Amino acid sequence: MGMKNDASTLAAFLDKHEQIDSTASIAANTILGEWRVASFLGRGGSSEVYRAIHISRELESAIKILSRNDDSSRMRFERESRFLMENECSSFPRYLGAGVHEGREFVVMELLEPMELPRDDKDVAKYILSVARATLELHAKGLVHRDLKPQNIMQRKGSGEPVIIDFGLIKPVARAGLPSADTISVVDGKHVAVGTPGYAAPEQLVGEEISRATDVHALGVLLNQCFDGLPPRCWARIIQRATSSIPEQRYGDISDFMRAVRARHRWAHFLYFTLIVASIAVVAAAFWSKEEAAKARQAENRRALEEKTQKEHDEILEMLQRDVY
Repeated sequence: MGMKNDASTLAAFLDKHEQIDSTASIAANTILGEWRVASFLGRGGSSEVYRAIHISRELESAIKILSRNDDSSRMRFERESRFLMENECSSFPRYLGAGVHEGREFVVMELLEPMELPRDDKDVAKYILSVARATLELHAKGLVHRDLKPQNIMQRKGSGEPVIIDFGLIKPVARAGLPSADTISVVDGKHVAVGTPGYAAPEQLVGEEISRATDVHALGVLLNQCFDGLPPRCWARIIQRATSSIPEQRYGDISDFMRAVRARHRWAHFLYFTLIVASIAVVAAAFWSKEEAAKARQAENRRALEEKTQKEHDEILEMLQRDVY
């Protein structure tokens, strides 16, 4: 299963949502700013996502609209919208605008495609390195994502390039080991358990300070999912370190993680080479031992023959001496 756009997958996805879902709160053909709602795509914890078409340019987009009006949800939504507006990057969805519909905020972004996890070694490496590079872009801005998982990684139409979505839980990285002002947390001023169980690092679940290692943990879990929890040995080492329960024992940063992925087969090659050398050494030792044993037997035979010859010589000499006297 490759990383390229799978037209049938996209078609099935869009067909499934061709009609507005009965539980969707926005009716078909509703106009939101310059966009006309076409179909319902899905719902998250505090928002809904719709496929929309520009009323004059026939450009497709995804509109994410707030579905809950509590302070926490609104704060998270506004921060995600502001992040997309201020950070144009190929690793993130392209920002197309924002607005308010009947008192509910919405943000418009490029329409991305669903992406299935790859299974083949090379495709897995290409996929996880692309996601890691996107995460590295986020870390370069001093932020961690805190919710990396398959559902939050989609692909760009045509190129199949992985794109990270859902920035509601992004948070500034703590500096110098000191707690940062958690300005992008779900709850103001508090370290709370955030993220998705199964992907969230232990420090997230117990409300401890997070770091870049938090996203490294999620990448390790994501990598493990590509192999359905049964990774080959060359990947198992990487996953084990990335998902350590102790942040300091994980890879120091995303770059270290990426280097390990690229070098995954070098360790296997080293082990193979070591095994070959050891095998040669065993065979050589066995051959040497066999040769030495043969030499020892030959030396023993020579000694026995010499002793026998000397004994016969002594007996003949003794007989001659008796005859003389």
